[in-house]
Amino acid sequence: ADFGLTAQLTAEQSKRRSVVGTTYWMAPEIFTRKPCGPKVDIWSFGIVGIKMVEGAPLYLMKSSCMVQQLISTRGTPKLQKPRQQSAWLRDFLHCCLETDEDRRWSAQELLQ
Repeated sequence: ADFGLTAQLTAEQSKRRSVVGTTYWMAPEIFTRKPCGPKVDIWSFGIVGIKMVEGAPLYLMKSSCMVQQLISTRGTPKLQKPRQQSAWLRDFLHCCLETDEDRRWSAQELLQ
């Protein structure tokens, strides 16, 4: 999968401040210019999940600037019709789309 951003992280350089990629899939910490690590990919993975359910990523008809503002201020994205999805899927997406990077689950936690 291509989430629009590539960076090599090491023990010495475990966070990045790059702002490159496809706006709809970017995590909130990218827009707020906070250092970010591998969990930005978990956010993007959650957006892929929403796209699979809804047929499009969040805010598809909005401008790039508006998308940045909405993602950085609105909190965890919501499914349009959450009750049509299983509780398991809703919980999984919630764990991927936690706006606080420290509370967002890692890939290893999601696999559990």
